[in-house]
Amino acid sequence: MEFFNSLSLDLKMLVVAIAGCALLALFSGNAKAEKRYVLILALLAIGGVYRFTHSPVAADPAEARLAAARASQVVTPPPKHVPLVSTAAK
Repeated sequence: MEFFNSLSLDLKMLVVAIAGCALLALFSGNAKAEKRYVLILALLAIGGVYRFTHSPVAADPAEARLAAARASQVVTPPPKHVPLVSTAAK
């Protein structure tokens, strides 16, 4: 799951589309539709492999380290909660 979350949004959409086409191809009752789903699956897989291998992070390892350093953010503690004071007793 960590690998899936590390992907960019377009790659996540490609992965979901590939999984959907694979399920449609497996459970399609029509042979003509099944061939169409397999063709779309192959095209999506080619696009996904191309996009994954040509992503900017995969191209340069130094850039990947810089991106990881930029992604790590310092978590600041939430501000102290000041309780409400009733004005009805005044």
